[in-house]
Amino acid sequence: MEPARLEVTVAWRAGCLDCGAELVYLARAEPMACAGCRAVLPSAALCRRGHFICDACHAGTARDVIERSCGASEERDPIALAHELMRHPALKMHGPEHHFLVPAVLLTAYANERGARGELPALLTEARRRSEPVAGGFCGLQGACGAAIGTGIYVALATGSSPLTGAERSLANLMTAEALHVIAGSRAARCCKRETALALLTAARFTRRHLGVPMRARGARCSFSEANADCDRDGCPFAPAPAFQSRRAVARKSG
Repeated sequence: MEPARLEVTVAWRAGCLDCGAELVYLARAEPMACAGCRAVLPSAALCRRGHFICDACHAGTARDVIERSCGASEERDPIALAHELMRHPALKMHGPEHHFLVPAVLLTAYANERGARGELPALLTEARRRSEPVAGGFCGLQGACGAAIGTGIYVALATGSSPLTGAERSLANLMTAEALHVIAGSRAARCCKRETALALLTAARFTRRHLGVPMRARGARCSFSEANADCDRDGCPFAPAPAFQSRRAVARKSG
């Protein structure tokens, strides 16, 4: 099966926030699914391409969008959910919102896989609180990518870890360490989209191995590269083919 493609959404200044198209207004409100958070709400406004953006997504912060969308999602693949959210205009190419995005989508997939959606709202609220101190630029300034820290937040919440719990605390630290090791292997300038995907793939594998929950995550080819001035392009594991080829693939062909 062809991997899903990521699409870049521009934060349009006028018209539809999803595509920039002109808005149209109906004679009476109808139920519509928000293109941002998927909540179904009555509205008389949508764009000519059929997109509706609710008021909360229109005015909310990136973290608001993540918390609301995850709370309403039944998705079990954390990467699929993350990619959907990264298309929202509130989430920028880079930024600390990704530090909350990682534990939020993992907790959502974890709760949905276990049939424990009742636990999710409180877990998302706490994940947001714990992720907020992880500032932008942590990857290069403090030597710990916020996406990897986000996986540790996820495992800590999933296992009930605290500074006084032995096995659970160990697992949370091990999760962060494994994610950091994978992210460090890219040897490239920052890319919040790449690091998020790497962290989520690592966390899904960790969840299956250590938490006994069959979480699945499928990598996707990226189309964010044109929005990222620091993109590693042919060195990125998610680079689209055939336009971008890995350095190893090129080396094999030339050899």
